[in-house]
Amino acid sequence: MAEKDPKEIVHGYEVKKAVVFSNDRGFALGENQNAVQPFVTWQFTEEANGKRDYYWGHYFEHGRKAERDFEFRIAEHQTRNGVAARSVFPEMEQYSYFSTQRPVDIGTFPKTENGPLSWVNFDERLPVENGAFRAWGILTYSAPLTEKQIDDYELRGAISNPDIRAVMEEQAQIVGHWEEMKGLPDSERFTWRKPSIQAFALREPVVRPEKLEHRYNYAKNELTRTDKTPIAEQLKAGADRAANANAALPKQHKIAEKDR
Repeated sequence: MAEKDPKEIVHGYEVKKAVVFSNDRGFALGENQNAVQPFVTWQFTEEANGKRDYYWGHYFEHGRKAERDFEFRIAEHQTRNGVAARSVFPEMEQYSYFSTQRPVDIGTFPKTENGPLSWVNFDERLPVENGAFRAWGILTYSAPLTEKQIDDYELRGAISNPDIRAVMEEQAQIVGHWEEMKGLPDSERFTWRKPSIQAFALREPVVRPEKLEHRYNYAKNELTRTDKTPIAEQLKAGADRAANANAALPKQHKIAEKDR
């Protein structure tokens, strides 16, 4: 786990470990050997300047119980909100996998040189990834598992995994172009055009990978069938048209990324 600055003291407790997610929420583990309950876990909100507001403390007499609570709170937040952790292991990427058919135990997951780094069992088979499916627990690795490993142990990758996100972001470019061509209303779109990078980004909440892939395959087939121009050239032409249209608008009407 990522180590915090040892000088950071919160309510008399030294912050030992902390994890912050892409939604600027996080969890911390603290220790104060002079307290009646020497260990604590908190949730916190991180502001733009890095300052953290700590709340909802869980206090413990034993360190191992605090560690388990820390790990569980991290896993629960990730599974319910579909967000990626930014600082559990800052020196490496993280890949999380849900155990969909059984609690995590010996023989229920692949052991590799990349992990698992950690795992957490839930008290029951819980809905995860915003209710997309149910799982008994979650495991974290420092590199992606193979498709065979995933299938053999009946795991499912988290939507926050870097490899899954990379594929989805690539598919979003084709889907976004097709959605613009069709003139779909925002309520039916999976993407929006992000002016700062002149590319398409996935709308929030992020659509499930399987739904995006289905639309991607349909869009790619239709674009190929209706226009013989290579799709890469179609995408560039669409980006140029959008940039020119945005530049021609009065200043107060230009699309601003912050308004998205």
